[in-house]
Amino acid sequence: MARVAGKRRAPGRAADATRVRALHINTAKTWRGGERQTLFLAAELARRGVAQLIVGQPGSELQTRAEAAGLPFRALAMRGELDFFAVAGLRRLAREFGATILHAHTARAHGLGLLARRGLPEARLVISRRVDFPARPNYFSRKKYLSPLIARYIAISENVRRILIADGVPPERIRIAYSGVDLREYRTPPDGARIRRELALARNDLVIGNVAALVGHKDQSTLLKAFARLTQRLPRARLRLVIAGEGELRPALEAEARELGLLDSARVLFTGFRRDVYDFFGAFDIFAMSSSEEGLGTAVLDAMAHGLPVAATSAGGLPEMVDPGRGGLLSPARDPAAFAENLSVLAKNSALRKKFGAYNKRRVVAFGSAATCEATLSIYREVLGATE
Repeated sequence: MARVAGKRRAPGRAADATRVRALHINTAKTWRGGERQTLFLAAELARRGVAQLIVGQPGSELQTRAEAAGLPFRALAMRGELDFFAVAGLRRLAREFGATILHAHTARAHGLGLLARRGLPEARLVISRRVDFPARPNYFSRKKYLSPLIARYIAISENVRRILIADGVPPERIRIAYSGVDLREYRTPPDGARIRRELALARNDLVIGNVAALVGHKDQSTLLKAFARLTQRLPRARLRLVIAGEGELRPALEAEARELGLLDSARVLFTGFRRDVYDFFGAFDIFAMSSSEEGLGTAVLDAMAHGLPVAATSAGGLPEMVDPGRGGLLSPARDPAAFAENLSVLAKNSALRKKFGAYNKRRVVAFGSAATCEATLSIYREVLGATE
């Protein structure tokens, strides 16, 4: 087992770490917050000398990034929750690796991991739950979520924990490990000037940014409506909205922006998926998150780490990150008028933006990926010490 250079572990912790052999299951082909969290966790565990293996889709962005980071990765086609070829493959990989922990990071991984666990009595199954909407109210869903083979759920926020309990999961089987960001990434300043040049943003443009998948619960529709109101309220301000992300709703959102008179005037820019999204935070003056549902929302943490003020809804776990009146402003979900009001307050007050941004840089330290790793590792050790 690899050691962390220059560090000595406490005697008891070294023994515990050797017992943890974590097999991470992630079924996503795309790159979103859950995949980023999987990679962050694996990197932090590697720094602590924990043996692990990431199992993901062939050709996925996770595979590309994991291999670039030198993290062990095995490609396995996983076509659905009832893909028994994938289940057999997971069991084979788990036995070869000697996995003591099966950690499912997606909804499909939950189902596959549960089936694989039936043939792996020596392993413990841990499920990360990242979304704050309820499970489907049917028999098969209840069997899946309430299975006694699930050792622990890891909720990424207190709000997600509440949803799991409402779904019938016993509270004693739920632990919280907040999603985190790798604070080391922010030592290099983002090249916001390059992004502004590329997008033809003037130095005196006030740029509101959103980084999120273009899917229903991220609700960029509310953001577009709020931004349209803002441009009417502040007609002389040089306001621009940049939405960085890709998803199934992009055509509909672009059509809506055009109907609002924002797209053809280049007030709103859709960039699609970007590998260099880190630099975008250096181009923004305000970060906006208009989600109607949100497990936590790690793009908000990125914005905070870059010293940006935040305008967000009070949906899901967002209030657990954004401290209203100190680091940002919150409004009810699906309320364009209230969201526009908060954007207006921030747009008109540069001193307030600076104050909120400075606070957020201090606040985000509590959400570092190292803290996420320690909480997760504690859960691994807990279930390995428990008996079924």
